[in-house]
Amino acid sequence: MQKVAIITGASRGIGRACAIKFAKEGIKVIANYNKSEESAKSLKEELKNQGIEIEIFKADITKKDEIKQMIEFALNKYDKIDILINNARNITNKTFY
Repeated sequence: MQKVAIITGASRGIGRACAIKFAKEGIKVIANYNKSEESAKSLKEELKNQGIEIEIFKADITKKDEIKQMIEFALNKYDKIDILINNARNITNKTFY
C-alpha cells in the first residue's frame, strides 16, 4: 500500500525537494503552500510532465482551521496520512492550541 505524505512549505526550497523526491519514490504527496501559489502550481506541473501526480493545498499553518481543512482533505482523498514533513517556516510569538 502506498504511503501518503503532507509536506508543509513544499512550494520552494527544501520542501519542494522533499516533495519531488517522495513523489518519485511513489509516495502520494500533498504539497502545502501558503503564499507561493505560482511555485506550487509549477511544482505540480513539473511532476505532471514526468507522469507523476501530486496534490497541492493552500493552508496557513499558523491557523488551526486551515490545518484542519488540509488534514480533512488528505483523509478524504487517501484515507490516511503516513508522513508529515513540517517544513514551513512559522515565526510567531503566540501560543497555538
